[in-house]
Amino acid sequence: MRAGDVPIESQDQDVIQPGQFTLDAVLTAAWRSRWLMLAFVAVFAALAGTAAFVMTPKYRAQVVVIPVKADDARSALSSMVGQLGGLASLTGLALPSGGNKDEYLQYLQSEDFTRRFIREQNLLPVLFADRWDASRGRWVVDDPDDVPTMADGARLFDRSIRSVQEERRTGIITLTMVWRDREMAANWANLMVQAVNRDLRQRAVDEAQASIDFLNAELTKTSVVELRQALYRLLENQIKTVMFAKVRDQYAFKVIDPAIAPDADDVVRPKKRAMILLGAVFGGVAGLLVVLWRMRRAPR
Repeated sequence: MRAGDVPIESQDQDVIQPGQFTLDAVLTAAWRSRWLMLAFVAVFAALAGTAAFVMTPKYRAQVVVIPVKADDARSALSSMVGQLGGLASLTGLALPSGGNKDEYLQYLQSEDFTRRFIREQNLLPVLFADRWDASRGRWVVDDPDDVPTMADGARLFDRSIRSVQEERRTGIITLTMVWRDREMAANWANLMVQAVNRDLRQRAVDEAQASIDFLNAELTKTSVVELRQALYRLLENQIKTVMFAKVRDQYAFKVIDPAIAPDADDVVRPKKRAMILLGAVFGGVAGLLVVLWRMRRAPR
């Protein structure tokens, strides 16, 4: 051995020679660099904790409902027309289906209804508060194209605020609102159910009224006694439909459990402890990657 040569044993023990990248070697290197890894864990956990405390908390409010079944008048109408055979096609009368749950659910989540709800409650300034100057009552944007639209509001509602879940076995539906204001989240949930019931009730009244107008017109066109009697029975049931719809506030969805504002500490996100723990895990992984990189570097 020449005087200037350095024994292999004196080289950096963290450097891995070809074929020596084993679990034992990794664990040994990690133990030797434990303070470095602990520093990564501490830094990442601190950053995650800071982010968790800076983020605006979001709250969840839920209203539990169940779809209302078709009323007796509609069921009776469907049964009677079925017995009358071709009379329905003769009069052109459109009958409601016996089960409207899917229709109700679809309407609840429809973009048209969402836009109407946002417009009625004037929610755009609330949803996009960072672009709204409440003192001057106008949008604060450099580009007019950045002014939020109803489409933007509906998209935000669908993606981040409103969710609808149905329990198939029982038919129970849960409408959930997630928002930074807990009182507002509960209020929106209850108001949305009320708005759905109102809209669908009015739609049923309008359809029944159109049928009534049609039947009255048909009565003036025929003198056949049997047909006039059938038309009168159809007319009677349409009038019942209008009456029942007008007196029933919970037309489409019956509220089982109304939404109430959650407690101030009942935060959906961010979950501070979970974020800090996740930050620590990422810190440990980052520290280990640094250790592995140091192990793979070429010996000097």
